[in-house]
Amino acid sequence: MCAASRLVSTLVREVSNCPDSILVAGEICFMPLHRDDLVLYNGLDFENGTELLEGLTPLQVTSFRTIIEWTRAFLCRPHPDLGREGPVCPFTLPSLNQHHYWLTTCMGEDVDQDHVAQTIERYREWFFELEPKNSSQTILKTILVIFPELTHEKARIQIELLHKRLKPDFVRRSVMLGQFYQGCPETGLWNDHFYPLESPLPLLVIRNMVPSDFPFLHGRRGNGEMLIAYLNRFGTNIPPEVKRLMVEALESSELSLKGRNSK
Repeated sequence: MCAASRLVSTLVREVSNCPDSILVAGEICFMPLHRDDLVLYNGLDFENGTELLEGLTPLQVTSFRTIIEWTRAFLCRPHPDLGREGPVCPFTLPSLNQHHYWLTTCMGEDVDQDHVAQTIERYREWFFELEPKNSSQTILKTILVIFPELTHEKARIQIELLHKRLKPDFVRRSVMLGQFYQGCPETGLWNDHFYPLESPLPLLVIRNMVPSDFPFLHGRRGNGEMLIAYLNRFGTNIPPEVKRLMVEALESSELSLKGRNSK
């Protein structure tokens, strides 16, 4: 056996002994991550066909495929209506390609607000423990919770209610929660006629807060408490373009550090 073959054999043995992988017909397949009744599938492994589809229904498999195709075709690419150069989301391609893009589903034709809120909060707690935790790559880590059986018409009410309920506590912990569905009225940061939160299936996205999130945390999209959480998170490390947005908001009286209940 040549040196290269011995190295490959050693790597295969090491990977096959890893609890998150298994050999199937000579191919290395990666197991989904489990925590109690929660499960996460890695987007890149699913896309490459190296993820074991343990426990997934045909609808869930189709949903994952649909969202990954949308991710590649829309989020990872430039768009003529975006209002700036570069992809719609500059973090998505490295997140997907570096195995930090996680998928799961929440089944049901309606959103049980209390039950699903608890489930999303449990995914948030798991999110904090996923690698990477203490490096510059933490901004690439994301969890997409897909609602395959929820219509977009219902999402406009039920996902929005859930998002409004959960977002304040997420932001207090320096985590963002994004709502996506067809017809989502949120416009882009650089073009009021661009709607980047439209997706082929309703979903909620958990990710770490980044400096460019300022516009999502004040005015009609936020409040003073969210803004304080943002300032506590980034301090003086705020990019010049965001500082300009802050000045514009102050001049237009859209910026306030008062909470919703402040008088």
